[in-house]
Amino acid sequence: MINTRGYTAVPNNEGSISNTQDELNAEAFEPDMGMPLEPPVYVEEMEMEEPPLSEAFTEKIQRFRTCFENNVIIPVREKVVDPLAQLITLASEKFDFLLSKIGNVMVMRRIFYIILMSIIAALIIASDRLPNGKARGSNGLFSDHDLLLQYARKSIDLSKIERDLEYISSMPHMSGTSGDAAIRHYIKESFDKNGIRLAGEEEFMAYSNYPGNASLHVYPKDDTEGFEIPLSDENFSPMSPNGELRNISVIYANKASLDDMVSLQDQGLLNSDFILLVHYGDYVFQQMVMAQEYGAKAVIFISDPYKDNKDVVQMKSVALPQNGTGDALTPEWEGPLRDPIDVSEAKYLPKIPSIPISNNQGEKILSKLSDTGVKFSNHKFSGSYNDCRLDLLIQTAIRERHPVHDIVGKIEGSEQAAKAIVISAPRNSVSYGAMYPSFGTVILLSLIQLYQEMVYKFDWKPLRNIYFISFGGSEFNEAGATELMEKRTEVLKSEIYAMIDVGQIGIWDDSNDLDIQCHPLLADLFQKNMTSRKFNVEVNNVHQFGDWTPYLARGMPVAIISSPRVVSRDLPIGTVEDKFDDIKEKLRDKKKGEVLSEIMLYLIEKSLELVDDPFIPFSISSYVDFLSSTLKGLQKECSNSVSFDEVFSGMALWEKTKQQFEKWKGQWTDLMYGNGIYIEPTIIAINRWSWNYLLSRIGTNQCLEDGLAERTFYKNIIFGPKLWVEKSDPLRSWTFPEIRDSITSKDWSSVQVQLNTLGTILQNTANTFLENKNLHGINTEEF
Repeated sequence: MINTRGYTAVPNNEGSISNTQDELNAEAFEPDMGMPLEPPVYVEEMEMEEPPLSEAFTEKIQRFRTCFENNVIIPVREKVVDPLAQLITLASEKFDFLLSKIGNVMVMRRIFYIILMSIIAALIIASDRLPNGKARGSNGLFSDHDLLLQYARKSIDLSKIERDLEYISSMPHMSGTSGDAAIRHYIKESFDKNGIRLAGEEEFMAYSNYPGNASLHVYPKDDTEGFEIPLSDENFSPMSPNGELRNISVIYANKASLDDMVSLQDQGLLNSDFILLVHYGDYVFQQMVMAQEYGAKAVIFISDPYKDNKDVVQMKSVALPQNGTGDALTPEWEGPLRDPIDVSEAKYLPKIPSIPISNNQGEKILSKLSDTGVKFSNHKFSGSYNDCRLDLLIQTAIRERHPVHDIVGKIEGSEQAAKAIVISAPRNSVSYGAMYPSFGTVILLSLIQLYQEMVYKFDWKPLRNIYFISFGGSEFNEAGATELMEKRTEVLKSEIYAMIDVGQIGIWDDSNDLDIQCHPLLADLFQKNMTSRKFNVEVNNVHQFGDWTPYLARGMPVAIISSPRVVSRDLPIGTVEDKFDDIKEKLRDKKKGEVLSEIMLYLIEKSLELVDDPFIPFSISSYVDFLSSTLKGLQKECSNSVSFDEVFSGMALWEKTKQQFEKWKGQWTDLMYGNGIYIEPTIIAINRWSWNYLLSRIGTNQCLEDGLAERTFYKNIIFGPKLWVEKSDPLRSWTFPEIRDSITSKDWSSVQVQLNTLGTILQNTANTFLENKNLHGINTEEF
């Protein structure tokens, strides 16, 4: 083709026409808009010379590229990619054909895609493999406690503790009163806000009494008119019988200990009718029994002064828990199983009335006694019969059947849901109860909040269940805790393997000490890892009555976390002065706040170990060592005629059990962590559950079905109170109670029978471990 300028045009691949190079060069200098034509100028291309090494390297790269393409890329494309693409195309066409039978292909594709992605997302979430900070263990894995504790440390809300305490201690709240109803509503609302499943509000009917009429008239010697001591609702003893006494002599008895009463009897001061005037001792119930046994008609307790206030009255229960706890008229059963017994037959109630008075009121009576009779260690005299006489009226409002309430919340476990721990606190107070028990209640509420936050934050579940219980009726001989146990004895015995009571926690001591009373199986748990704490821990055997008593009485290991001032019920506890305003400055003190935060973290740490460790953290080794040393001490108290052969045979079996457990646990640890498996095989998990089941049954299996001979409420043959307990020797007073009672009376034949029974129980409970073939060891080579 010839163009108008006479240049040759060459068709390109697309059918268009392009000029040759010469034409383009000429065209570049073609005149434009009448400009004169200038001769073309040719620019010679400059050739860049490369070093010979660069040429060789470039050629090698080119050859490698060609070789890789011919030997890898092309064969893979021809033999893999292209056939796979054809298969995918055919599958897609087939899939579209099937979808076309249902509806529009594009719409159905989108629906199928959404369903498929939803399934994949659900599988990924369920696998717990996402890095989302979850702490929950599954598929043979276990929870990250460090992660949970770090969160708990950051989440402890001291201001919430202060707000809760201010409200709960703003009104008196004895069981069955309107104040208690308001506090119960507040606690249930707190459970609900924190997402805790309310397992129930249990109502029980129990014997109770409330402030009523009381009067006290004093007739000094040679004064026929005398004078009145004005009394009020503060002059009230929970569980005291009513009574009226006229013109009865008063005798001062110090603390009415055995030595005090023997001294008075030796002086001939207890031969006629008398009222005992005493100061509160370590155990009020023993003072009441001692007064009864020596013939007192009533007991008047003198309260100690609180700081400079000598008008405070401390109101302590006078029930008799050494005989049993719970409703006085339905001992050892709950509800309408049978008719209540008569009050006169109630072993949990004293037979004589009592009333507390202030220090000032007591001094008015003491001042009328002569410096005769017995002189006590506090330099006060007992006086004599003719020194002073009293008219005493005690008329409390008695309700033989009155409601008490327990509030129960629950966090369900993920693995062994048939096992559980209890974290509890008493709720009711004869007055405001800021230091006790209200502070324990707010500690319980804060623990609930922390636990439930961990559940939501980390999608966490403990391995076993946690029950949170606010017990009612504690001032009425632990009625709420005991009636719950009596109502659900078999269920609780099979499910509950440990109880932690936080009701006696306080930050009121200058020493920042924690006094922990616990079953020996739990001693190691509460003693370890204490170097970094801002408080000191002292772990002892259980030596106090409380809401935990019915659990311990049936063999369940308990732990009571306390501060010394609350354990001893130091003033103002139990008085109307125990108010929020008196302690709010301590709550706001920075150092006390740090200690409280550490205590809260300690509670979370220990309860986490109890409920979420793969093994229930009972120390068989410490338990066996404790029993061995205690039995040797018991042997020294007995006559040489008494044989311990059966007992020591049982202990020999427990030594074997200890070795077997330590061997199995060591093998399990090596398998899980030493070999780097980290995921527990199913058969090993089943064996571990068997160990946990047997561990949880140690205490309950070491009980007498019919209870102790004279006190059938107490079933635990190893741990429980003697009939007469001694604060100075809690180990002796709270171990082998029936045997020690028989030793006291030197009834050696009964001691022998009881020791043989103990030996049989030790042998049988050890054999439950030794005879279980699944617990003999792990063959780690199989894994």
